Amino acid sequence: MIGTIFAFGLAGLGFFILENLVGAAQVHIRPLTLLLFYLGLDEDLTPAFVLALFFGLLQDSYALTPFGLHLVGALFVVGVARFCRLRFMLRTPVPQVLASLAILFLQDGCLRLSLAVLATRPTLLDYLSYALLLEILGTAALAPLVFLLLGALKRLTGGSRPRSREVDLFVP
Repeated sequence: MIGTIFAFGLAGLGFFILENLVGAAQVHIRPLTLLLFYLGLDEDLTPAFVLALFFGLLQDSYALTPFGLHLVGALFVVGVARFCRLRFMLRTPVPQVLASLAILFLQDGCLRLSLAVLATRPTLLDYLSYALLLEILGTAALAPLVFLLLGALKRLTGGSRPRSREVDLFVP
């Protein structure tokens, strides 16, 4: 389990650098959300929870939003993934894209609602834009590729194996 947390932590740091430092002004995709969603679907909750705490706090310390906002968003993604764990058969790209699209919209809605409650902006409609829609659609379109890469990383690290009665959700 420590190896899994370490390997996915390094992958998440790479995603964080890609998302926030390399492509901050040009590319707006959210691979960290997909990483947390993938880990939340897994049998073992510990890596998902630990990395949600770590990356939520990392994004909060980097962003100019109120502290705790990204942490709540990351924990929300893991919680929704745990709720939907056996309800989605994520073996093919279409369900992966649809589930990722749903989780991205839900996470963004949670973040926007939190900002509205904190009264940083007058209304929720101020946050809606065409660029936000393109960002979410672009991230969801990359979900099969990210899931494939994370599945390969999981197989390399010898991550948790499914029990005999459970279905492996990550077989391409």
